[in-house]
Amino acid sequence: MADSNSIAVINLGSQRVGGAVFSRTSGGDLVLKRYEFVELDGDPSVDVSRLPQLKVALGELVSKLRIKGHRVWCAVPGHPVFSRFVKLPPVQGDKLAQIVEFEARQNVPWQLDEVSWDYEEVAKSDLGEVEVVLAAMKIEPLNEMYAEVVSCGINVVGMGVGPLALYNAFRYSYPDVDEPALVIDLGARSTNLVFVEGERFFTRNLLVGGAAVTNAIAKEFGIPFAEAEMQKCSQGFVALGGAVEDHPDEGVNAMSKVMRNSMTRLHSEVMRTITFYRSQQGGSAPKRVFLAGGGSAAGYIAEFFAEKLKLPVEVLNGLRGVQADRGVNMEAGRVDAPALGELVGVALQGMGSCPCEIELVPDALASARDAARRAPALVLSGLCILAALGAAIFWFKNAEASVQQRTSGIQAEVSSLSQLAGEIRLLEARQAELRVRSLQLEQAVTDRSWWVRLLNELNQQFDNDLLWLTVIEPLKDGKPLTSSLWGSSGAEPSSSRVEAPKKAGQSVAPVYELRLLGLYRRNDKGEQKVVYDFAAKVAKLDSFGVTDFDNNRDKYVLKVDSGTEEDRYAYQFEIKLPLRKPLQFK
Repeated sequence: MADSNSIAVINLGSQRVGGAVFSRTSGGDLVLKRYEFVELDGDPSVDVSRLPQLKVALGELVSKLRIKGHRVWCAVPGHPVFSRFVKLPPVQGDKLAQIVEFEARQNVPWQLDEVSWDYEEVAKSDLGEVEVVLAAMKIEPLNEMYAEVVSCGINVVGMGVGPLALYNAFRYSYPDVDEPALVIDLGARSTNLVFVEGERFFTRNLLVGGAAVTNAIAKEFGIPFAEAEMQKCSQGFVALGGAVEDHPDEGVNAMSKVMRNSMTRLHSEVMRTITFYRSQQGGSAPKRVFLAGGGSAAGYIAEFFAEKLKLPVEVLNGLRGVQADRGVNMEAGRVDAPALGELVGVALQGMGSCPCEIELVPDALASARDAARRAPALVLSGLCILAALGAAIFWFKNAEASVQQRTSGIQAEVSSLSQLAGEIRLLEARQAELRVRSLQLEQAVTDRSWWVRLLNELNQQFDNDLLWLTVIEPLKDGKPLTSSLWGSSGAEPSSSRVEAPKKAGQSVAPVYELRLLGLYRRNDKGEQKVVYDFAAKVAKLDSFGVTDFDNNRDKYVLKVDSGTEEDRYAYQFEIKLPLRKPLQFK
């Protein structure tokens, strides 16, 4: 049976599921009673196999922790959660919630009825401006995670967000850090950055993690993902820069250089985020760096970031402010401490003593909470009904004359209420009409951001600087909708005009496409593969949906100059892809 003074927590990681059981002292301090980790097999970036593997891992974790039937708090990973920090004008009372909901409709890339979302006030300026953080996740994957956890026989009472839980743990375990700090949480599928500056914080998720390093090793050595992961964990380390003696094993030495190249890409994303935080969010440059997560165990990873960031770097001790029970193996706890930060943060949230209390609530949990909240009122209502029936029965024999007398008055009142009911129906019809009009306006606002998201997705497909885009334009039946791009004459190049086939006597729906014109630069090998790789990744985006690029040549156009002229710096290429759900261009 669950101990009322203990709290169980589970971190739903991409490649490793962690769980722990905490208790609290009379002073409110956390005590770690036991913890466990269960690894998931396979590439964490492959979503198809995640849920079945997650269910198996959760069953093993629940068995090891002995928490079946317990009340459990969970933390979802950061990569499926959309977060945005928004500054609001000075507001008071209930108006803050209204303004935050308006901002959520503007910033969240999905309809609000399709997501579970929450917000937390981050800071308030001297002028009264309020900064809040919005967190939102699609309700369908959240419900799926919740269902897998509940199917293991535990009672989920809350679901937090991993990066925010890590912030809570840092504030709890490192209260003495008063200078600006950066926590780099090196996960399997992504990396979470948490900036902490006094009472203020900022988070961002980078889609570069340990799986990217493992895939690079697997590609370099031509081995399966599982074998590459095993070699990385057992022998891998990040090669140091400068004049450093190579490892005597050539294979290990080559693997260390592959890991350094992958970490260099992550360092670039970290530096870009630091610049964004300072310029757009008005934050300060970090003075200390802490490494957390499973990736922090890689050899020389702290030295690598210290070399690149020119800052003191240390491994985060997630148990720094936590007491350990006698049954906890502290030798293993010191090794696993960097990966226990999120579990500590979720436990603090479950205890109700943390600075950030953002929670994403699945549908089933929301219904259960609503039913629990209504249960006392329903019981009281039932008692009142029984009492009323008893009183009615008692007075029935003596109240018949009074009832007859009041019947005429009630009939008059019914007539009056019928008139009001007619007016209410008219108002409801008017309300329905206005609601239809408002939905059209909301859809217009939502469609406005479609191109921004598409351009952002295109930008994320660049792996290097060997190619760039010069023209991005929509086509309708093979003709550009942006004729002004081709000069005052409005005529597009003849090579790009494609007439849509039409059948006699039938109207053909317009075909919308997106054309990308650009240049690619010759690399050392003089290959054109960089263009084909870029086209294949773009074709798989949700906006196009060409999943099997090689076997669907009839669905796209790809033209690449041969690149044989030695006196040219760059060569042209053209990509034309059909839009899956085109907007209505005007």
